[in-house]
Amino acid sequence: MAEKTRHRFGVLDSLRGVCACMVVIYHFQTSGYVSNTALIQNSFLFVDFFFVLSGFVIAASYGDKLANAFSIKRFMLLRLGRIYPLHFVVLLVWVAFEIFVLWVPRPSGEIAFTGNYQVKALVAHLFLVQPFFGEDLVSWNGLAWSIAVELWAYLIFAFGFRFLGKWIVPFAIVLAISCTIYLPFVTDRYLNVFHHGAFARCLIGFSLGVVMFYAYRRFPFDPRRSTATVLEIAAVVGTATMIAFAGAGPFSLLVPPLFAIVIIIFAQQSGLVSNFMLLSFPQFLGKISYSIYMVHMFIVYRAYNMFAAIQNRTGDKDILQKVHGKQTVGATPLMGDAFTLGMLAVVIIVAYISYSLVEAPANEWTRRKLLRRVPSAAV
Repeated sequence: MAEKTRHRFGVLDSLRGVCACMVVIYHFQTSGYVSNTALIQNSFLFVDFFFVLSGFVIAASYGDKLANAFSIKRFMLLRLGRIYPLHFVVLLVWVAFEIFVLWVPRPSGEIAFTGNYQVKALVAHLFLVQPFFGEDLVSWNGLAWSIAVELWAYLIFAFGFRFLGKWIVPFAIVLAISCTIYLPFVTDRYLNVFHHGAFARCLIGFSLGVVMFYAYRRFPFDPRRSTATVLEIAAVVGTATMIAFAGAGPFSLLVPPLFAIVIIIFAQQSGLVSNFMLLSFPQFLGKISYSIYMVHMFIVYRAYNMFAAIQNRTGDKDILQKVHGKQTVGATPLMGDAFTLGMLAVVIIVAYISYSLVEAPANEWTRRKLLRRVPSAAV
């Protein structure tokens, strides 16, 4: 049993990479067939997979350590070393672009450091408190709301692991249920929130992830390959169906529990889908998944700027259009799908660079400074 808790969940790592790519496609709207499927239109819900997986991984990697006097301060510094350096560097890139806009205006005419890019919002981003203060809008690197709320979830559960002992699972269950009940009272968008209600959204998933790890450890399950394959295919099909159907409605509240079940199934790493996820490319996507998530919005926005500038110079109105209030790229569905593939390729390349130059070195430096011996992580 102890062996399972030390196991690296490589399949879950790959799934995180796939989910990060789904979020990229969601944010880059095109006229393509792929972009306009119900699954992609609702792929903001894959962020909740990150929350559930984080709860599972933190419980696996640090639950017992924190219960046995591992320093909460050291734990939080390790987590900051994991998420903050890349957040800070990407934020600097956004600031550099706003400075550039002082001299070269946006095609839209929006003035630098106004609207979604005000200095007060920048300060909130620097301290990772943007979901708790200011207006309910996407500012700067809007994706960072998720790491901000997750940071505070780390702190809550660090104290939970330390002081609650065997009550950590009941605590996590009550917290998940309470936040699920609370969320509809503060927003009519259910899980499609990144400000008001964002912390509750995170706690639902994170808490369920913690519960799932203890269930995984308490009730070992070693299915045959055929059984595992059927379960994995059912998990993939069920997830795609639920996300396509749920959207930002009340059924979205069922998505975190579904992800919790998916994680339990794939934690076994026994089926044919798992075999595929352990191939080199899915593993590569998992390795750079945080970078994919953090850098892609800047690339998407700059692509929109570039297409708008080309359109203004050439007079071709088919490159970038407004459809239902959203910027949409591509004159035809096939062109749109080609742009989707191109965007994914660019994001993956840039993410690999940011992983190699910022994310991995900063994480390794932090662990080297804070730990005498770096333990093997779960994911």
